[in-house]
Amino acid sequence: MEALTTAELLYFCFIIIISYAIRGSAGFGGVTVPLLAWVLSLKTVIPMVTFLGVISSIAILRTDHRHVVWRDLWRLLPWIALGVAIGVYFFKILDAATLARILGGVVLAYGAHALLATWRPPGKVNLPMYAITPVAGTFAGFVGTMFGSMAGMFFAIYLDILRHSRDAFRATVAAVLFALGILRGGAYMAAGEFTRDVMIACAVALPMMGLGIFIGNRIHANLNDVAFKRLVAVILIISGLPLLIR
Repeated sequence: MEALTTAELLYFCFIIIISYAIRGSAGFGGVTVPLLAWVLSLKTVIPMVTFLGVISSIAILRTDHRHVVWRDLWRLLPWIALGVAIGVYFFKILDAATLARILGGVVLAYGAHALLATWRPPGKVNLPMYAITPVAGTFAGFVGTMFGSMAGMFFAIYLDILRHSRDAFRATVAAVLFALGILRGGAYMAAGEFTRDVMIACAVALPMMGLGIFIGNRIHANLNDVAFKRLVAVILIISGLPLLIR
């Protein structure tokens, strides 16, 4: 792994624990890549987060697989694959910083809307899901390829629109991110991105990730549905901020 000072290593461990505590409680997270990019290169961070994402999804699904809403997963998968392909192509020609700020604004605005919605009765949602599903899957696959862990936010928005219970929400978003991780991981492996530095970073991060998932599971077990929706909204807001200042 890239040479880190003691302070940077402690920061690395802290961010991994916090990130995967969020992941364990909500099923997704979006703060890992932008925060770790302060001490490690994206060439190391993004493949590492892809690997950890697959492992953390397995940890969540080990007990929650029965809550997965499989029909929503199967509807998304082909569009996710398309988004990954588009992301690989456009990564070389788009201004990632500008795109990140735009995405951050969208996520921040939706998070604020979702948080406010928990304090008033939700109205009837009548959205054309046949149109939203391709857009959500393609866009999230694209974002996941461009920005690593950021895809979870857009899957969260999609599943929030469908108004699943907290258990179904967490399990389904974990299953979707597992599928995306396999697709992205295969692409990175084919491109030779799992370097020695990446594997060392994964080895250092794994125990920190395990502790974070353990903490997140305890948080999830003690949340009611309203508190869970507020947690998801706050995570979206927090996740959008690093993108805006990227």
